[in-house]
Amino acid sequence: MTLTLSHTIGGSDDIVTRLRGAAAFIFIWGGGEFVGPLSPILFIVAARTLPVYVTLAFAALLVYPFLVPEASLYSPAFCRFALDMAGWIKGGSSLWVTDDVKAEFDKSDKSGIMVCFHPHGLIPVGFSLNGAVRARSKRPEALPAWFNFPASVSGVQAPVLFKVPILRWILLAFGCCVPATKSGMKRLLRDRVTFGIIPGGSEEVALHVTGQENLYLKKRAGFIKYALQHGYTLLIAFSFGESDLYRSLSLLRPLNLWLVKQCGFVLPCFAGHWACPLLPRSDVPLNTVMGKCLKLPQLDEPSNAEVDKWHALYMEELEKVFEAHKAQFGYADRKLKFY
Repeated sequence: MTLTLSHTIGGSDDIVTRLRGAAAFIFIWGGGEFVGPLSPILFIVAARTLPVYVTLAFAALLVYPFLVPEASLYSPAFCRFALDMAGWIKGGSSLWVTDDVKAEFDKSDKSGIMVCFHPHGLIPVGFSLNGAVRARSKRPEALPAWFNFPASVSGVQAPVLFKVPILRWILLAFGCCVPATKSGMKRLLRDRVTFGIIPGGSEEVALHVTGQENLYLKKRAGFIKYALQHGYTLLIAFSFGESDLYRSLSLLRPLNLWLVKQCGFVLPCFAGHWACPLLPRSDVPLNTVMGKCLKLPQLDEPSNAEVDKWHALYMEELEKVFEAHKAQFGYADRKLKFY
């Protein structure tokens, strides 16, 4: 699994690039993760303290993405703005590929690939900066000529996120975010769209410990079953540095594990940079390795034994990718811990 090629966005230390990166982080994740969930409270405060026209404008902002066609919210310009976040990351955001991954995307038919990102992280920065948004930005420098990522690439996110005001708008503006519902997944698979997924989901957010690589995967085999039913290729991607960009609050871990099990969401409580907790730490590089393609057979009705077989092989190959490249990025002493 030799890493033959890499591509970095951001990476400049000039103050303008850094400030643009910080602004993009704060606008996107501050608006999505905090203003969105708190919007009902903010609306009540606005209704009681601000002029009526301001309150109505705020209400229109909140309900607009629920009333218009989802496709109409896609904005390549917004994707390009989102990629500016890489300017804050130490050394930029880097994407690495192995020989067999490049060969997979060199094929004329690049459909039917499920790109599986690990770990989730508290905020999925690797998924956001080194995945589908690069292609959806329509920015030539976001993807090198040698990486033939399909322009129609998509991705899936937790369904509950699309119900949050403002965050829904942000996700749909990327043009590559689909709710990870059964119907949403089936549509992507039926059309053989190449798309990204974070198998660990919200459970991995709840399990996050800075400095550890905790993956929620032992009980997460649904994506394997879907891939078998449609004969998909699983592309294993691991983001080195993702687990260290933010520090989580350990006191909330039991509550978040309960919340994700009962309600499907977690309470985001974390800190990154000392000057602004919403920003990632400025001393942690981010390197996403697309390290292995696992071609699955097409089985219309895979048995539990067949799903278990491929699930075990997937976990084995994921660990091989991690072990093969961890020293290169400064994590030689790390081990994957599967939950």
